[in-house]
Amino acid sequence: MADLDEAVVLDREALELRPQGHPDRSTSLNNLAVDLSTRYNQLGAMADLDDAIVLDREALELRPQGHPHRSISLNNLAFRLSTRYNQLGAMTDLDGAIVLGRDAVDLSLPGHKDRSISLETLASALYTRFMQLRQVDDKKSLFSLYAQLVDAPQLVSSTDLSAARAWIRVAEEFQHPSTLLAYETSLRLLIHHLAALPSLPHHLTILKDRISSLAVDAFSACLRRGARVRAVELLEQGRSVFWSQLSRLRFPLDDVMASGPVGMLLADEFTQLASLIRIALNSPGGDQHGRLCHLNVEMQGIIINIRELPGLSRFLLPSLFSELQRAASGGPVIIVNASQYSCDALVVLLDRDPVHIPLQIAQASVRNLSEELHASTERANKVDVTRKLGSLLRNLWDQVVSPIVDFLLTTLPLQSRIWWCPTAEFSVLPLHAAGPYRKGERNLSDLYISSYTPTLSALIRARRPAPSNTSGGRKRFVAIGQANANGQLELHSVGTELANIGHRIIGLASFTQIEGFESCISRVAEELCKSEWVHLACHGLPNRTRPFESAFALHDGRLTIERIMRCEPENPQFAYLSACHTTVGDEDSPDEVIHLASAMQFAGFRSVIGTMRAVDDAETDKITSTFYKHMVDESGCLDHTRAAFALNKTMKSVRIPLDQRILYIHLGA
Repeated sequence: MADLDEAVVLDREALELRPQGHPDRSTSLNNLAVDLSTRYNQLGAMADLDDAIVLDREALELRPQGHPHRSISLNNLAFRLSTRYNQLGAMTDLDGAIVLGRDAVDLSLPGHKDRSISLETLASALYTRFMQLRQVDDKKSLFSLYAQLVDAPQLVSSTDLSAARAWIRVAEEFQHPSTLLAYETSLRLLIHHLAALPSLPHHLTILKDRISSLAVDAFSACLRRGARVRAVELLEQGRSVFWSQLSRLRFPLDDVMASGPVGMLLADEFTQLASLIRIALNSPGGDQHGRLCHLNVEMQGIIINIRELPGLSRFLLPSLFSELQRAASGGPVIIVNASQYSCDALVVLLDRDPVHIPLQIAQASVRNLSEELHASTERANKVDVTRKLGSLLRNLWDQVVSPIVDFLLTTLPLQSRIWWCPTAEFSVLPLHAAGPYRKGERNLSDLYISSYTPTLSALIRARRPAPSNTSGGRKRFVAIGQANANGQLELHSVGTELANIGHRIIGLASFTQIEGFESCISRVAEELCKSEWVHLACHGLPNRTRPFESAFALHDGRLTIERIMRCEPENPQFAYLSACHTTVGDEDSPDEVIHLASAMQFAGFRSVIGTMRAVDDAETDKITSTFYKHMVDESGCLDHTRAAFALNKTMKSVRIPLDQRILYIHLGA
């Protein structure tokens, strides 16, 4: 508060130095009004708000029609009159705010930088008056204002995002026909906003602070209106936004180049610009922000030009359901969604529209299950852990998984593969391990073979064919171990684990084993780029607040997600992450799915084994040895598409505690 008080004092002194007639007096009036209003928000002193309103009125008088800042002065005064109405209830303040707000919107034409904030201020005042007087015209007017956000410019500001979210809140409250349009507009504005800015970790702050539940709420809104296909499209568009933005820089350009000379030129420009953006992303220094903004704007121009080519009108646009449905080519994909409005499952099938299964559980109860899971695995007594986990897995079965299985049993043969695509609070729950856990009854793992995918697009990418320039020789398999990373407890089983893997793999692949001082950051990064199969046995170090700093602990430091993102392997197929917490991401934005396993997927590995919690070092060698035994197909070759089957088989045959048996999961193809 001391800084704010000092700012008010300095504002008053500056105003005294700009008396009546000074050309910049309105600026000083505005600055003082803003700081007084901020202090009112902190302390609630009405005198500060009253003074701010007086100053706003004088500033407005000094900004007549034609003044470039008149619209913002109109908006500021309207906003503060609305604030005073909320405190004192004087209808003259609210009516005055609406009159001023209309003038501000009229002056802020489409494309004006202050238009969205003026729209939101006026719409908020109209909402307040409607709730007080129930005048239908006010309700019509406020939704008419919000609908103007549909025509927001390509370069989207944070205030555009805020206004769109306000539209969603009001539309949901009134169950207004524009609700889906509000969600669609918000998601489109979000994508445009991020596309014009650097794809750096600070974007996660935007995703957390402004639109953390946007995609899951949009999904729920669609299902509540019977729009199942649109639900899939909007969820896909609004989840894992960071990875989607980065994947634009690695998009295959075959169709663009095949369109003709213009396409070849644009593909070359796209490739060069993508390379410059990647270099800027990986370069330290604050001066990169402006350069990245410029490069991303250039990239938007190239993308627009590519979309004008024949057959490429949807280049890098959000995928349609007809494209996303291909994710179910190997088996159904089950989206399990937790929203403040409803919890639902949607089964995506290859040959028909998605099937909606409403879940009789609230978001708060899902959150309670995740908290129970965390608490149960923290217990020291193994018997107590097993008892608590059994109870939790039964609850998960009864409330979530069993209704889904009831449907699957009517359409899918036993032992078929299924893919889970959980959102929000569901993303930390072991859906694959749910079951009644009672004698004579079958758990999910006895019925179907589970895998996970962060998005449908990620699963489609995981099934892409190998590059045409890939040699047909033996696979290159690298096993990397680090038992004694600095500052970490020793992992006693790493040596045995790698030896057992070598025993299984030698003769099936070109096998390289790296451990001790050789397992340094540069060497491991190099091996990731040239190996088809990778096994990492080391400490996993999740960072729940700065997920890009999550890392594998190596001899000379940490191999972070940021470093893994730079890898571009030639023909990556399979990665086994024998480390703790490799599927644990940011606690406030689980739908961005930023963790070590997803980083390996982004690097190109089609099939990944990850872990949901802490791994018991004493159990890893027997698990991995059995697992790789099942990774060999009938012809005696390693096959990465057997990973889900091999994991399921391993967990049924190896005698290990329940808490260890349920923490391993398969992601990808």
